[in-house]
Amino acid sequence: MGKLGRFACIFTPMICTLVSLCAVIVLLISGTKQTLLPSLYYVQLDVRNITASHSSGRNRERSADELGVKDFYSSYMWNFCAGHIDNNKNIWTIDGCTNPKAGYAFDVEGIIETDAKHSVSFPKEVHKVQKAINAVTKFMAACYVLGAVATVITFFVGWFGLLSRWGSCVTTIFADVAFGFLFTASLCSTILAYSLAGAYSKTINLFGVHANVGRHFISTTWICTAFAFAAAIFWMMSMCCCSGRTKSMMDNKGKAKGTKVERTGGGYERVASPYQGTTTPLQYGAKPVPGYEPMRHV
Repeated sequence: MGKLGRFACIFTPMICTLVSLCAVIVLLISGTKQTLLPSLYYVQLDVRNITASHSSGRNRERSADELGVKDFYSSYMWNFCAGHIDNNKNIWTIDGCTNPKAGYAFDVEGIIETDAKHSVSFPKEVHKVQKAINAVTKFMAACYVLGAVATVITFFVGWFGLLSRWGSCVTTIFADVAFGFLFTASLCSTILAYSLAGAYSKTINLFGVHANVGRHFISTTWICTAFAFAAAIFWMMSMCCCSGRTKSMMDNKGKAKGTKVERTGGGYERVASPYQGTTTPLQYGAKPVPGYEPMRHV
């Protein structure tokens, strides 16, 4: 029963670790291909009503087609995708995606300036946020990768937790590391997405670009983090409970395995004492015979 109880004890953290691992893998592979989880972007820009600057210094609202840019741009972990929007049916269709690469950052200014046929001036609020995105996006991606690696190690090392509490102790360390990286990555992605969306919302009347936060991405990353946290807690609890050892039936003092003590009588019987004399019941009126008293001198 010891091993069975130990397995039941680590079953919950193993499931939590597995769910967290699946969630972070989904985040890492989303958008790497045009049809691979396209809804899991962390931020999306609608540039249909973008405002371009003229050489005369005045701004004029132009459509995305007039500027030569796509209707929308969606940013993922390793690349971005672009496409067009059917205004009548409100259908967003991805036309293509860039190749995934390490160190990717969603450089909105560079992307639009490259695609646009006319010059586009970005508001100061957007320019400031863009600098932060370029600096933090790489750190965020690194945290996701390190969190995924630590989660994989936790899952495989966790099987050694079935053997003893020491296995759970080592697994708890990796689970804590995985949770730390995933929490940091989720926090960074959430702050970046809402900061970029807020910057474009403040300048939408001037610039005409609307930013959408990827709610599916944000939900998935925090679900991943929540299960990583639960796994770390349950792994820590498994160090204190459910030992995998079985009780030994023989100790060092020579107690035989399965030794039984049997009763020979039906009830309790008093044992005669050598100092109490005879234990024969006395008749009524008879004087008791004194017992032997070795320390008494006559």
